[in-house]
Amino acid sequence: MVELDTKIRIGGITDMSTVDWYGNVSLVVFWAGCNIKCPYCHNSTLIPTDSGTEVNLYYLKDRLERGMYPVPSLDAVVFTGGEPLLQYEKVIEAAKLVKKYGLKIMMDTNGTLGEAAEKTLKTGLFDRVALDVKSPLNKEAFGKLSGVPNLAEEYVSSIKKTIKISKMLNIPVEARTTVAPGVSDREEYIRHIASELVDKIDVYYLQQFDNQGEILDPKLKEKDPPTKEHLIKLAEIALEQGVSRVYIKTRFEGLERIK
Repeated sequence: MVELDTKIRIGGITDMSTVDWYGNVSLVVFWAGCNIKCPYCHNSTLIPTDSGTEVNLYYLKDRLERGMYPVPSLDAVVFTGGEPLLQYEKVIEAAKLVKKYGLKIMMDTNGTLGEAAEKTLKTGLFDRVALDVKSPLNKEAFGKLSGVPNLAEEYVSSIKKTIKISKMLNIPVEARTTVAPGVSDREEYIRHIASELVDKIDVYYLQQFDNQGEILDPKLKEKDPPTKEHLIKLAEIALEQGVSRVYIKTRFEGLERIK
């Protein structure tokens, strides 16, 4: 039974998207609050835990029904943010509601809340995990990028745990790294990340930094995104490390597999 009175805090809902889970038409829920502060974050207004708006699950139910009746137009729902797992108990309740409509669910997470990830994924309600792998998985690199160096060791351990749990539960994992100028665009940086992902994920996306939107670090708004050619070079490096499926994603050309 779904508790429709459950209150959730969200930044908004996109009723129909074809780019958040490729190959699917998805409704996207932006959960409010995040526990890290990446300099290139383009949803930075959702970082505060009191950001967004508090609604109950009747609101989500109404949006789902718009997409499913009279003719179904949705295949899936994506939970993104912010960091959804800050509200993991409410995420589980929302997932129960989504499943009543026969839809697939993907969780987009930074992976740093390992216990919450385990409890959430073990419900069997989730069909895919989109994991934001922001840096090499060591406390020095993650601490520098995330803005929470005092929690870096704990968070890196949790990311590894989230990957392990997903694999144990046979939940496909797509890993994503945003390639931002002066932050995560060095060849050695991507080489290190890729080497740690071999045989642990199903697909790896290298996303072009986009200087549009509410970027957390205003200095990055003044910098140009990495070129497509540079993304291809980084993708080739990931392939050399043994990652089997690698894509690049650019603002104007979308998704492209690199072989």
